[in-house]
Amino acid sequence: MDMKNRKILIFESPHTLANYLLQQWGKISGDAIEQRSRFNVALSGGRSPLEFYCRLSGNKDYDLWKKTHVFMADERFVPPDDKDSNFRLLQENLFNYVNIPQENIHAIPTYYENVLMCVDHYKNEMQYAFNLKPNEWPCLDLVMLGMGEDGHTASLFPEDENVDDPNRMVLPVSIDHLKHERISLSLPVINHARNIIFVVQGHQKAEVLKQIIKEHKEVPVSKVKPIDGTLTFLLDKEAASQLSYLKSFTPDGQAISMIA
Repeated sequence: MDMKNRKILIFESPHTLANYLLQQWGKISGDAIEQRSRFNVALSGGRSPLEFYCRLSGNKDYDLWKKTHVFMADERFVPPDDKDSNFRLLQENLFNYVNIPQENIHAIPTYYENVLMCVDHYKNEMQYAFNLKPNEWPCLDLVMLGMGEDGHTASLFPEDENVDDPNRMVLPVSIDHLKHERISLSLPVINHARNIIFVVQGHQKAEVLKQIIKEHKEVPVSKVKPIDGTLTFLLDKEAASQLSYLKSFTPDGQAISMIA
């Protein structure tokens, strides 16, 4: 992972991290709507972004939400009301509280017979939503990602032989140790985004984060390399506990830290 193409910020608490992320959401969405009249974002599940989603749910700006299209970075092959569903997490913590039109929520369908059918449907959904020609990739304005303790992101896992597939927009994921089969956006889709933000929290992520950042370990997270966009890691102090860094400040005075 090239240092020139990434920014790593470390925050005192999840609350200050969420504050910064809200500011970035406002800036990125505002620029997208001003320049292209639409904000396309892919969101992930997991625990790390939950406070942010809850805080974002307080934004009642209908002019923003009617121009926002939300896609899913990945999903488990479960019904949308299942406790393990990423869609359910977003529904209960964000969508239920904001004025986003239902047609602007592009959930990964899990009501088909198998994951291959779900993959084909979601690929077609993205091709239609972005009006893609053959061999074109969608260009999301923002992709928000988390990171697992094994270095996976979205549902791209180190042991999946298909993770480096350069030709697919959406991947079926079937790995023995997973509780459910999954559907995931591919690395090319992620890497074509204008902005990619990782949110990583908790001491259990510290070791693999050090291996990725300092030792250049080859895992899916380290393969996220935007072609022509920004890459930002937002970490809490626990996740960054095995990294060395210098104290610094954002322009608005929020105390943060940056990797040395």
